[in-house]
Amino acid sequence: MATGKSPVEAATEGLQRHFGHEALRPFQVQAIEAWSQGQDAIVTLSTGAGKSVCFQLPPLIDGRCTLVISPLVSLMQDQVRTLRQRQIPAALFGSGAHDARLSDLAGMYRVAYMCPEFAMSRISELAQLRESICLLAIDEAHCISSWGHEFRPQYKQLGQLRQVLGKPPTMAITATCTAAVREDIRRCLQLINPTEVLGPTNRPNLQLLIRRRTTLEDDLKDTFGLNASRDGIDNTSISSTSSSIVYVPTKARSEEVANWLQSHGVKAAAYHAGLSMQARQERHTAFMLDELQVIVATVAFGMGIDKPSIRRVIHYGGVRSIEHYVQQCGRAGRDGEDAECIAFVRPQDFQETRAHILQDFSRNPDEEYCKRLLALHGELVAFLSDSSQCRRVRLLQHFGDLPGSVPHGQPPRGECILVDGKPCCQWCDVCLLGACKLQQQEGDFTRECQVFLRCVDACGGMTGSTLPCALAAGQNIDRLRAKKLHLHKTFGSGDFRPLAWWKAFVPHLLQAGLLQERPSLLASGRSYAALCLTAAGKAVLQKVSSFKLCPVPHDLAGAGTADALSKVSKAQVEVRSTGLPAKIEASLSAVDCQMQELYRRLSHVRQQWMRRLNIMGEAIISNPILRSLAKIRPASVLAAQHYVPGLPSLMNKDISDLLQALVEEVNKACKEFALPQNVNTQAQKRAGEDLVSPMKKRSEVNPQKPSCRAASFPDEGDDCACCLMHRAVDSLPPSQTVPFASTLQCNESECPTVEARSDEWLALLEM
Repeated sequence: MATGKSPVEAATEGLQRHFGHEALRPFQVQAIEAWSQGQDAIVTLSTGAGKSVCFQLPPLIDGRCTLVISPLVSLMQDQVRTLRQRQIPAALFGSGAHDARLSDLAGMYRVAYMCPEFAMSRISELAQLRESICLLAIDEAHCISSWGHEFRPQYKQLGQLRQVLGKPPTMAITATCTAAVREDIRRCLQLINPTEVLGPTNRPNLQLLIRRRTTLEDDLKDTFGLNASRDGIDNTSISSTSSSIVYVPTKARSEEVANWLQSHGVKAAAYHAGLSMQARQERHTAFMLDELQVIVATVAFGMGIDKPSIRRVIHYGGVRSIEHYVQQCGRAGRDGEDAECIAFVRPQDFQETRAHILQDFSRNPDEEYCKRLLALHGELVAFLSDSSQCRRVRLLQHFGDLPGSVPHGQPPRGECILVDGKPCCQWCDVCLLGACKLQQQEGDFTRECQVFLRCVDACGGMTGSTLPCALAAGQNIDRLRAKKLHLHKTFGSGDFRPLAWWKAFVPHLLQAGLLQERPSLLASGRSYAALCLTAAGKAVLQKVSSFKLCPVPHDLAGAGTADALSKVSKAQVEVRSTGLPAKIEASLSAVDCQMQELYRRLSHVRQQWMRRLNIMGEAIISNPILRSLAKIRPASVLAAQHYVPGLPSLMNKDISDLLQALVEEVNKACKEFALPQNVNTQAQKRAGEDLVSPMKKRSEVNPQKPSCRAASFPDEGDDCACCLMHRAVDSLPPSQTVPFASTLQCNESECPTVEARSDEWLALLEM
């Protein structure tokens, strides 16, 4: 740690040096302060909010290593690759690792990744390296908890790993975590008074759309523009040619949808557990390099991908829980740019998903865990079926969050804000159709609730929902007669409502906690969900309390869930050559359109560069950086590194070459469109700061270890050629293009006055 500097100050310098950001976010500060004080932390942040930085910066301050446990091998591979590009020594140990030896963890690496199985199999070796580990990070920490949606038994053993490592500061990180899951994480890992870092749940850049699933032709034709010409993959805006993940529930559906898209000219591929490891890796890489536009996947894909510019996530069929939905939607728009999440569903999908959950129960009869999964699925059904209020409301409620408020002015798009007492985000299908602004009526369903609860009680709490619904509606079916329930006094007591209405009513009673589903097994071994009353349900049955819903859900105002889903219409949006909707493009000035076109060209340059070198560079040169390049239009690499936010001061040669190519494209476009360059640079300069080279900026970040003696000792006469070159460049005006800007990295191998660079370890790995 730098002398005289606080951990947050040192972390901020590391952030600027390796990540290109000027300041830490408040929750990142909270997490790093907890680590610096030797405290444990549970960090719950939405995808794309900067969770990884919380555990990647501490080893840069401490000088030792962060040990990261993650279940996602492909994600670990992507993150190791990105960290190396950022000049941070990192390695993956175990599955997928080719060059890392556990004995090298001490001293050679700053961030070490491994899966829980590998860590537990090498626990004695890791115990010997305990002095080399400054932080234990548990990624996807919700997998520890049986209260979560992705419980993995091997995660339960990580408390033992923490013990043998000497209880180092431990950081449990997740994007989807309720209060019950956080408590389970604390207990299982034996964390001591952990700091709870809770970031915002909402992702305002994600547009949430729910549509009724019909046929592939009708559902996907407009989404992927199958009738339009296709000239490459474009992720500069939401368009028919944007990178997309389509989630499906089964391997067979994955192949079906992928083949259909391929037959219509879309570069698509299936991805599921039935493919070989090599085939999955090849498709993963092709998607990362924009050689594939669409991956049609089961849940085996997506959670382990570090591609920030995915513009679309589609759920085509059933989803297991509201947490799965949030996690998978979180793959879209991680660069902060707009993205859309479309769920195509139909009532049958809900039944199929429940059947899959119950099949798992028949193989592994853990009643409590299955009961929680059924409850989580019930929340998802209520979320997808309710088109009477803003979609984001239920998501916020699930994670213990509430809609905000704006005292004056227009509420920001994508934020769930109370407008005239009603939540509205202006960025979901319900709000875009104006339904959230309609007068919301409260419905008193106490009578219906009591009728149905009596029917459930009459069935003895040993049947599914089919019999109570038929009993209430007065349907004289064989199963009722077999149990002589057609003679029960409750038979037909709810015939003032149709059968479809009662079926739609059940999820709302489950959501309200009046009913619960209990997994059960028949004598044949077949599993089913038995419906039974809770204590709250018995209170309503005894007329102790009432049951009201506000607003009245559409599936209860109409005939049922199918009608509620069909109320959501597709927004037909014409997309122009700029990649923007026609309505928005019409309001843009000529300069704005030229900037958008330049942004697209820069994206194409990066895309071609990635394919040529087989390097994933999006995480370093992201879409927001490309947009800033198009807006500022720096005339040189030096000006770009000085004025464009997000560019790290440390870059390897490949990234430096890419930046040079991008600046050349900027200069070419500015000449073609007669656009001014270095726009608003004076406003972006810090007070009293002159244009300096990246090398000099580097020495200011860490004056104890200057990258070049000339930066700290300008009067000495033993400068190498590269030092003299930097001095010459520093004297140039910002508007002048530097033809040799791509070589502005100090040639340290030839400079006798330079200390070893932080990426010296890369050369050691290649020996």
